[in-house]
Amino acid sequence: MFKQKIIYWDYAFWIFVYAVIFLSIGVTIGKTLERVMPDHDGKKHRFIVLLEIYLQIGLIAILTYIMREYVEAVLNKLFVIKKKPGRFAALIIAPTLFSQMPSLINKLHHVWALV
Repeated sequence: MFKQKIIYWDYAFWIFVYAVIFLSIGVTIGKTLERVMPDHDGKKHRFIVLLEIYLQIGLIAILTYIMREYVEAVLNKLFVIKKKPGRFAALIIAPTLFSQMPSLINKLHHVWALV
């Protein structure tokens, strides 16, 4: 029926490996940012809370970029990986990070509560 291969199991394996690594590092980054960033106490002005949100999102973006680049570099140095499975495995990063940061979610609700 199909002459072309649809699923590449070796590629799927590397997506799995990357996802597990991203999960492990992502939880660590998320927990660290949650501990380091100011908590939402409901007393700060919305503008200050918005600045905290921007800072935290910016840090998430930079740390995610660094994590992806280093994981890719290390794994490509140790193994021959023909494609870039990190782009598919990266889908795990955002939910992992945000699940570890309830104060960020509270800040978002606070700033956009009236919208």
